[in-house]
Amino acid sequence: MRTELQDLIERMCLSEPIVDSSQSISWAAHREAEMVTDKSIAAELSTFLTGRTTKGQRKAAYFILGKLGKNTQSHECADALIGFINKEKDKYVLSTMLDVLADIRKPIGIDLSPVYQLLGDSRWLVRHSAIKSLKNSESSEAEAHVLAHLEVTEDPYDIVYCHATLNCIGTELAIPLLQRGLKSRKRDVKSSADQAILAIQHRTLPPNSTFDTDALRPSI
Repeated sequence: MRTELQDLIERMCLSEPIVDSSQSISWAAHREAEMVTDKSIAAELSTFLTGRTTKGQRKAAYFILGKLGKNTQSHECADALIGFINKEKDKYVLSTMLDVLADIRKPIGIDLSPVYQLLGDSRWLVRHSAIKSLKNSESSEAEAHVLAHLEVTEDPYDIVYCHATLNCIGTELAIPLLQRGLKSRKRDVKSSADQAILAIQHRTLPPNSTFDTDALRPSI
């Protein structure tokens, strides 16, 4: 791996006794990583991740790979991240990987089955990140899996994250379960359901159409 990329990873992993994180070397390195656009580093990062690494190094490499995918909308970066899901055991590192995967466009044809398997994970940190990671997925299968989880989960945080993902990828098929969220006494659940319904209405109605935002709301 090129020296400058190795240096970036090491700076991202640096632990410093500084109260204000915005002044730390690690914070600055993460901001640098958010700007990467050189697609050629994807292969180097993938090779690096197959070798002997620390948790911090893997977390940094996944972060860079995710930001590269976001900036270039490269589904190859999404494929690479998904390929490491079943190999990563640390919940914090896995959560970071899934979080950055959320921002990458995932066209039809990408195998998201490793993500689907984590929707019911017992570790809430991993589960929530897995739900979020399905944002920007173009496959109807992704929506179906989110809806299946939303239908059975009683965790209010799971529900909010499902609503947020459906806000991004949901279709009219999601409306019945979102309507159920409108009946919740929990403000975040109700608000996220409402916003998702509005987003779906904007996506599915023809241009210049108008709609009654109360029409899909149940009587409470």
